[in-house]
Amino acid sequence: MAFSTATTENISEVYTGCLSGLSLSKKLYLELTPPSEGDTMADRERLLYALENQVDGPVSFPYSVLKRDYPAFRLDHWRVTVTLVFTGDGWQVSALEAGDTTAFHYGLAVDLGSTTVVMNLMDLNTGRIIREEGCFNGQISYGEDILTRIFHTQAGEAQKKELQEATVSTFTGLMDRLTAHTGIDVSKSSVMVIGGNTTMIHFLLGIDAFPVFMSPFAPVFNDGGFIPGRELSMPFEGLVYCIPSAANYLGGDILSGLLAVDMMKNEEISLYIDIGTNGEMVIGSSEFLVAGAGAAGPALEGGISRYGMRADAGAVDSVSVKDGVFTVTTIGGEPIRGICGSGIVDLLAQLLLNGWMDLRGTLQPEQSERIVMKDGEPAVVYGWGACPGDGRSETADGEDRYFTQSDILSFMDTKAAASTMVSCLLSETGFSPDDMDHIYMAGSFGKYLDLESAITIGLYPDVPRERFSCVGNGSLKGACALLADRRLFEKLARFIPNMHYLQFATVEDFVTQMQASKFFPHTNLDAYPTVKAKLLEAGVLK
Repeated sequence: MAFSTATTENISEVYTGCLSGLSLSKKLYLELTPPSEGDTMADRERLLYALENQVDGPVSFPYSVLKRDYPAFRLDHWRVTVTLVFTGDGWQVSALEAGDTTAFHYGLAVDLGSTTVVMNLMDLNTGRIIREEGCFNGQISYGEDILTRIFHTQAGEAQKKELQEATVSTFTGLMDRLTAHTGIDVSKSSVMVIGGNTTMIHFLLGIDAFPVFMSPFAPVFNDGGFIPGRELSMPFEGLVYCIPSAANYLGGDILSGLLAVDMMKNEEISLYIDIGTNGEMVIGSSEFLVAGAGAAGPALEGGISRYGMRADAGAVDSVSVKDGVFTVTTIGGEPIRGICGSGIVDLLAQLLLNGWMDLRGTLQPEQSERIVMKDGEPAVVYGWGACPGDGRSETADGEDRYFTQSDILSFMDTKAAASTMVSCLLSETGFSPDDMDHIYMAGSFGKYLDLESAITIGLYPDVPRERFSCVGNGSLKGACALLADRRLFEKLARFIPNMHYLQFATVEDFVTQMQASKFFPHTNLDAYPTVKAKLLEAGVLK
């Protein structure tokens, strides 16, 4: 089930808040005065009294932690290390250990995606990411798409429990791998911060997610607070915090991303875009935030094509055509098995720029021998099972790999939905693409695609390229940032009350705009001046 591993050598992030003692948890070594005949203060109250001069704000000491850890007081003559987690308005004792264990201070940051889950182990004394592990979400066995999983849970409480257990099992597997590779028992980390969409967090907490998708689309909760890991049946002794959601389709993964880019830092206008199966986007500055979300479809994960696939070994991830020579690269340099989202975007951009496809997405068979009839319609072959001339195979199984005319039209629906959501968000706020000071591309798709190709097909607006920034996994980075700097709670608290959520379905001309976007790059070529210039230079436009 594993798909990736990143080690210390290729992770360079250091979160400096930890170096200033600002992490979400702290460990304090205390040498308490032992009780005596003249001092019979109880152990719990003795600890809380000692902490009054050590931390700002109130401290709570839950019964569950007291019952589990109270023997530590007497194991080393009242020399103890207390772990405290900041919960937004105070501190909560999450562990008590005998002796000085302050050197062992770790936290976990997680991106809980519907397809993949990624977990980082952070040293909270240094702010260094020690290791990253990722795998496919165990929920997939109950449905590739979220709706199928939600309908599965409607069969009864046992089915809800299955989704919750699948999520916990995924987390447990990642924790086990982190422990195995680092020698650090990560189950004893003090806190875990999770970014995930609204439905994923409902599944994790074992709460019915059906209201997320049922009118009037009001989730059961947005903020679940801090929860002991053991209450979630997770082998984790610390507290678990899921970054809150703002709406049914605007989850904690997006709010986490806004933390990662510091969306409200100044008066400059920023646009945050995370396009996958769903498209989520936020426009704003220090003064306001307007967000919208909607279904984009499976195209960007390769799901529209017979040979579409996730970004895995053997997937075509880039395409170029130069002087009529067609070249592809695959993940891992493996023989071609299929094509993933970034490869599709490259493929379509190259087809357009070389005149192999017109602006309506119609393939032009006379332009290349790679455009042939497949399954009763034109298709472009990106991997020959047997190359014309020498019979050499470019594919893993000796069968052709191709992208059909129907695949192109299906992709246009996804492209149109994504670009229309962006244009609606801009028009509803009175801005144009040129008003954007920063455009943040988030998500795994935004990380791997070629920016020029994405603009060429009209997925992103045509503005100066230096305004674009690739965030990568914003959900994970935001979780790491909060883990390292508790002051971000204040910024998180500003997001939701300052955020207006736009329902794209209520935009009067949304469908009309989508139809206009079903061209490459758009019916209004003047909105894409650099693309228009390339098409004129290539002779594709007259």
